Amino acid sequence: MTRAAVRRALAPSESIHAAKEAYIGYTVRAEGRLAPDALATAFEAVCRAYPQLSARVEFTGEGAVLTESDATPGIRFADGDPSRPLAGLDLDQSRSLSALNVVRDGDEAAVCLAIQHSVADAHHAMAILSALWSCYTDVVEGVPLDLGRHPYPRSLEDLLAERGIHASGPATAPPAPAERPDPVVRHVVQLRLTEAETTALAELGHREKVTINGLVSGAVLLAEAEIRDMPLTDLIYRYSVNLRGRLTPPVEATEGTNVLGGVGFKVTDGIAPDAVAIGRAIGEQLRAGLADGSVQRSILDMFSRPAAAKPWDPKLALAVVSIMNWGVAPPMRTPDGLRLTNLHSASRMRETIALGGYVMSSFGGRVGIDLGWPEGDPSLPDRIGSVGERLTRLTREL
Repeated sequence: MTRAAVRRALAPSESIHAAKEAYIGYTVRAEGRLAPDALATAFEAVCRAYPQLSARVEFTGEGAVLTESDATPGIRFADGDPSRPLAGLDLDQSRSLSALNVVRDGDEAAVCLAIQHSVADAHHAMAILSALWSCYTDVVEGVPLDLGRHPYPRSLEDLLAERGIHASGPATAPPAPAERPDPVVRHVVQLRLTEAETTALAELGHREKVTINGLVSGAVLLAEAEIRDMPLTDLIYRYSVNLRGRLTPPVEATEGTNVLGGVGFKVTDGIAPDAVAIGRAIGEQLRAGLADGSVQRSILDMFSRPAAAKPWDPKLALAVVSIMNWGVAPPMRTPDGLRLTNLHSASRMRETIALGGYVMSSFGGRVGIDLGWPEGDPSLPDRIGSVGERLTRLTREL
């Protein structure tokens, strides 16, 4: 296949993100000597190896279409506030689906890999981020680069279909946007546990047979009920599940675009209002959904049977608490003189209703919880305090 021949319609699980022009920023914080030319060389190599980074999206009579682009993904270096990793970055999906933004303050920098969500979820993007730092290290150390060329990633719909998993009815792709609201940029505030607190949380989960994700989810739901002044049982918890290792055969990190299941959970009157009990109930529901296949089909059914996906109904948006779990960051190599100290998210998308959400990840043996709310949201200080208090309380429950 020649480069000019690459053109395919986006599947519904992909085009929903094109409709919002949704870019996610995968940001690492670096301390020490950062060589701009070496980083630019590494980014160029990664873009050649993963052609989706150099593609673009256009809307046609076929809907959203992924096609080749004549533009080169941009890389930008600027002095500024590293806590604002998307600041000054020009993102346009009609030109390119990725960019690299480096915001420096002395020897500290935020290096943000921004990728359009249509072509990569977090697990996909983190693998590319790891490859970027490996390439950078090789360039600095004088090692030749040879990443090969990966194929374009496939849609969730295709990957599931070849494994015999299908939607309950015909899928309907989201229509092209009728209007283009202004982009909403979310520079996050992160609550980051210490290594000791992360260890304590893991030990609590082991003792109580609850995952760290479940414990954090329980703490966040309790905090959100308090902040929103809503009954806990009225909240809808929405989260995604990485399906790659749950399919047969499994899917490699960059083989698919958004290889996810979507789950909705509600606390019932029979669940005690504490983080451990809530986390345990979330885990039990997830295991049951994976066993009966409903989690694997969930995104397909969201587009084929909207009534069956009530937790995703936009009319319920004010009651939804959303947490995306990026999991444990893959290894990221660096040369002598440069240290990566943290990982966090950022985002930019066009939205008529700008709501907040959480991203959870683990980097350097520490759990981080990103609060991604539009800038200036007056509830953010109280939200940070309430979530932080509950997480601190959990890490002391041994």
